[in-house]
Order: sequence, then C-alpha cells, then structure tokens
Amino acid sequence: MRVNCPSCGRQTPPGRFCERCGKPLPTATQESCEQVAAVPPPVRSPAPPVLSPAPPVPRAPTAPSLEMDTFCILFESLPGFLRFRLNPGTTVENVSISLDNPLTGARADSRTVQHLQGTREITVQLPGLDAGAFVWYLTLTYEVAGRKHRMEGDVQMVVVRPREAQKAADQLTVTITNNINNGNASDVHVSQQAVDELSKLATAENPFEELRRIVLSGKRVWAAVPLDEGGAQPTLPTQPLAAQCDAITLNLGMTRVRFFANRMVRLGRQREVNDIALRPPEGKPSIPYLSMSKAHCCFEHQGDRAIIYDGQFDAAHVVKPSSYGTFWNGRRIQSSLALAAGDEGELSFSGAGDGFVSLGARACRPVRACATCPHANRTWCGDGRRPALMLTRRDGVAERFVALWSCFPLEEADPSFEGVVIFRKDGGFAWRRGRRCGWLVPGDTLETDFGQVKVS
Repeated sequence: MRVNCPSCGRQTPPGRFCERCGKPLPTATQESCEQVAAVPPPVRSPAPPVLSPAPPVPRAPTAPSLEMDTFCILFESLPGFLRFRLNPGTTVENVSISLDNPLTGARADSRTVQHLQGTREITVQLPGLDAGAFVWYLTLTYEVAGRKHRMEGDVQMVVVRPREAQKAADQLTVTITNNINNGNASDVHVSQQAVDELSKLATAENPFEELRRIVLSGKRVWAAVPLDEGGAQPTLPTQPLAAQCDAITLNLGMTRVRFFANRMVRLGRQREVNDIALRPPEGKPSIPYLSMSKAHCCFEHQGDRAIIYDGQFDAAHVVKPSSYGTFWNGRRIQSSLALAAGDEGELSFSGAGDGFVSLGARACRPVRACATCPHANRTWCGDGRRPALMLTRRDGVAERFVALWSCFPLEEADPSFEGVVIFRKDGGFAWRRGRRCGWLVPGDTLETDFGQVKVS
C-alpha cells in the first residue's frame, strides 16, 4: 500500500513522514497506517530445529576369524608354506601372524599387514622339517583404534617322505574310519581327498612333480583355526581338597610317570631320604644299584636352567658328593651341571657304560600356552624360563620321573597325549588341553580321547 505525498506529489509508503521529501504526511494517512500496523501478523508454526546427525554408537571390535587352507602337503626337508584367510570383521592395523614350534625351536617367517579392512589371504613360509606330525604355536596380533589385541592357538600339520606317501594314506584311511565310528565325521571329506591325492603321490614316478600338480590343481578347503580371544586363559574349577599333594603318579597304559613338585628333587638308593629311590627290576642283579650312594644326587632349577648336583645338601647346605660320582654322557660331573631347555643326554651313576645304572635325561621346554603364566604375552610359564626335567629309566622298567617346576607337555612322556599340559597350582596338580582343564586327584581315573589315565 502506498499514498501520495501532498508536499512533493510522489508516492510513499504510509507513515508519519514522506520517504521522498521528508515532509509530514496528513493525520488521516498516519491513522490508516497505524491501523494497518496494528493488525497482528499471521501466526506461523515455529520451524523445527536443525538437528545434527547423532554420533554412531561405538561397537566392540569383533574378534577376527582365521581359517587355514587344509589342502597342503609338506615334504620332508623341503621348505613349505601355510595359507591363511583372515576376516577382521572391522578395520584393523598392524596385523601380524607368527608361528613357532616350542618343542623343536623351529620358527616360521612372520607376516605383517599394516592395514586390513576386508578378507585377505596371508601366506607364511615354513622351514624344511623332518617327517612326522607337528603342532605349531600360532600368535595373531592386531590393533583396533590404537588398542592392541592378541589371540593365540595351535596349528597341526603332517610332513611326509615322498616314498612313504602310501603309508600316510593308509593312516588317513584309518582316521576316517575312526571318525565315522566315533561320530566325528565333520572333516571326512577333507581326509578322503588327502587319501586319494597321497595314493597318487605314492605311485608317481616323479613324486615332486606330482606334488606340484596336486597343489596347483587342488581345491582350496578352509578350516577354522580355534583361537583364544584376547589371550583369555581357561578357568580351573574349584580345587577339591583331595587334590592337595606334592607328588602324583600317572599310569598311561604300561608307562608310569611320576611328578614331583618340590623345589629340589633327590635321587639315591635309600627310600627314606630320597624322592626317587631306584630299585633293580625283577630278575636282574642288584650289584650296580648297590654301588649307588644312599643319597647320590639331586636336581633343582635356577632361573632358566635345570641344575644337576653330584651329591646332596647336608644340614649346613653344603653339597656332600657321592662316593663314586655322577656322570653326564660318560663324563663325571664336577660339583654341578646346568642344563638349558632342550638339552638331553644320559645320566649315569657310579660309572659310565654298560653295567651301570643310567637314566635318559631331558630338560623339556616350557609350554608356550601355559594356563598359569602371569605374563601378558604368555611367552613362558611361572616367573622364569624354567624347563621341567624328565628322567627315563633304561633298565627295562617303563617308568619316568618329572621334576615339575613350571609345566610339562605330557607328549614328552607319551606321544599319544599330544597337547596335554601338566602344571602345578595352589598346592595341587592340574591338566589342560586347549580350552579344557581340570585337577588331578589321586585315586581318580580319567577317560580321555587317548585312553584311560589312572592317578595315584
């Protein structure tokens, strides 16, 4: 709405003054303007506030899933490889896969990936190995948003000789039959494929070329690798009162394995003062055993070494040597001998060679995935790198003695018990295999996948 200014004659918006010349407008024009201004503006709904998008709810990182290519044949003494498929579930950084064998000390080349978002295959090179079955310790580390994670597990594999492929095929056929009979036939198709391929390998004129053909033409079969999430350790059940003991004996078929938890283990002829009292087997002369001292030698650990003393400590904590000496691989021990993890040899008493009492001795390597290790990286058991000392009788008696200072892989005493670990905890003895664990109670009989174990 506009009005004519009486002073300049031009149009101007209604009000008290003309916007063109600045002269006052007539009163009537002002009143009409005020009436128009008094009319309230239409009521409008307030505009909705502008909302910024809600921040995403942070989700806990999903544990990566790791699978291994099971279609892999390894030949004796030839470098091989393992193929893994890793699905991180989220974006991860600094992914590292490493493999090592705690029994042989062999180590594979570790692989590292700086950034991983989707599924990816990773190949790990293995050194040349002897023929046989191997269990490798696998460690997977990665970072999510700057936070480090660690997962651990076992990888099993078999290395064969080219000309023994038929024997391996026969063994796998037996495995398939056992799996079907026991209702564990989940991997039967994988095993059957391996049997067929190994049978071809056994009859080939050039097994190495046949192996190459099998590997290149083989269908990839992926199997999940079980991993302990975040390095979580298995939890033992409540300890029974009867599990409290300082020594136990496991009867593994025809073999007896005796475990001692003392910080020092004594050996000699007199039972009253020794943990291990050697007696001659039935039907054999006792003369070599009578040449042993009543308190002949003793064993203890110092840091990461197993120490063998010729003689035993007296009340003043001074070693009193034996009468006729303790020998290591035919040489007399002067005062003491230190063994590192993996050392093995022959321990004899009162002399060396035929006609004297001897024991096979081995300082067994600590188990990598120990159930009691307090260290974050779980590299070793206990508070140091302590090897358990295993002694094996060589006089026809199927008996072994283990000075258990940290943990002991039972397969060292009997290969059938692969993956079983015996360890000391809270005044008793316990066992672990993978994610299962329990206490060893004298008088109990354990039914295992490997057979019956009697505890005494």
